[in-house]
Amino acid sequence: MSNDVAWQVIRNNSAFIRRQRGIQKAFSREPLNLKGINSPNYNGLTNAKAIGVTLAEDNKSVVVTVKKSGKKNLPAKSLIKTTIKRGGARGIIKSVQGLVKGRNARFAKLAARRASQLLRSVQRSAKIAKKSSA
Repeated sequence: MSNDVAWQVIRNNSAFIRRQRGIQKAFSREPLNLKGINSPNYNGLTNAKAIGVTLAEDNKSVVVTVKKSGKKNLPAKSLIKTTIKRGGARGIIKSVQGLVKGRNARFAKLAARRASQLLRSVQRSAKIAKKSSA
């Protein structure tokens, strides 16, 4: 099935779609959607070159998931996961941008921005936990 046909099937009905009252645009919680917008450009289910950035379990490193374009019919083998633990947040962001640039240059800045957001959210929660314990 082509990407366009798959998008026509899932654009209005998907388990990942999130709608909010008063907002026309629908959001998406797909693991391979960098922006979180329900659109064919950022959809991780239909695009052949989808990229996802998530936090690792230790909350200090980032996992970059890249979809292989040739393994469309084998979903379990179509994803490559790479954990980046390079020193500090800036090193991780730089590594994410370099890794993604080699695969899909269009999403390099988006992936770096997503990694930055995730790392910042962990730092904020750590600060809040320190304040509440003191």
